[in-house]
Amino acid sequence: MTFISYAQNFEDVMLWRALKNIEKGFYIDVGANDPSIESVTKAFYERGWNGINIEPISSHFTDLQIERPRDINLHCAAGSSKGEIEIWECDIRGWASVDKLAIEKHTAMGKVGKYHKVPMATLAEICEQHAQHEIHFLKIDVEGFERSVLEGMDFGRFRPWIVVVEATRPNSTEEDYFEWEGLLVEANYLFAYADGLNRFYLALEHKDLAESLKYPPNVFDDFVRIEQIEANTKVQKVQAQAQAQAQAQAQAQEANTKAQQAETALIAIQNSASWRLTAPLRMVGRIVKSAFHLAKVTKPKSKDKIKLLLTHTKLYINQRPKLRRIALAILAHTPTLVGRIKQVTRAVSSEQRDYPPTVTKLANLPPRARQVYDDLKVSIENHSKESKK
Repeated sequence: MTFISYAQNFEDVMLWRALKNIEKGFYIDVGANDPSIESVTKAFYERGWNGINIEPISSHFTDLQIERPRDINLHCAAGSSKGEIEIWECDIRGWASVDKLAIEKHTAMGKVGKYHKVPMATLAEICEQHAQHEIHFLKIDVEGFERSVLEGMDFGRFRPWIVVVEATRPNSTEEDYFEWEGLLVEANYLFAYADGLNRFYLALEHKDLAESLKYPPNVFDDFVRIEQIEANTKVQKVQAQAQAQAQAQAQAQEANTKAQQAETALIAIQNSASWRLTAPLRMVGRIVKSAFHLAKVTKPKSKDKIKLLLTHTKLYINQRPKLRRIALAILAHTPTLVGRIKQVTRAVSSEQRDYPPTVTKLANLPPRARQVYDDLKVSIENHSKESKK
């Protein structure tokens, strides 16, 4: 499984290469900072490890409490003695420090910060209270305060397998490890690897791990930076959005094309002879549909009037043999329309009343029925005129 590196300078890749056979190991991170950004321990936490995070900055401590519930998160500084210390919190993440030279350098660069007091404990005290397991690695990144942290550790009682210490002055390539390296050498720790920012030391009893720290991170470590994963995710998201937008545009274009084709076809049909010849049939269909609707919603007296309308319609058609032949031929091929006519006839026949087939009672029709009748009459007459041409 590909290793995801969160650390600033691949420190976690090197540590994982040496300690990947340890299941659910234990770490101590002095100056833990953010729980994810440039974190040396994030990748190990994701693999079931846990440990102690020492962080004096309130915002980072709060984030650690939220994102690292399995860890022991301590809101304090680590130093050579127990008590209280004043820390300078810079407006740039990771530049907080208690070292006066580092603070003066940052201030000279125009960086802004503020002082506030935090509790301080020694690493020995912290280990005595919280380190109930073998310590597989200790990482120290405290912006110029490394010697004080190491002075507060009892390496005779607590023996981290690997110790990783930032070895250059804050925000510089100038090495300063000679100020504190003697403390580790005296405690029987062997220098094993330098990455340009940190130095790695092995406890003498674990010197067999030196082979795993021989070379810098390389292709055989099978790792990827978290920034690359995040960038790929953003690219995939943008590509998916672009693809969805293109698909929507294509669908809209297809729908528009089909609408234009349908409109063109409709115009062609309306201009055709068959469209003109079947105009009376479409009118009859609309009349029957309207009559059917009226038959369902009107009172019996109104139904009688609809029945009268249909009777006159039938009489009008029967009196014109040519039109009657056309209507019968069309009805023979339109069973749906025949069914509609039968439904209307049944709906209006709930009361058996006879009406003489005369036009004298057309005045009794309601306005809507009379309009339907007139439309049918005009349509049939127009059809007769066209047929005679």
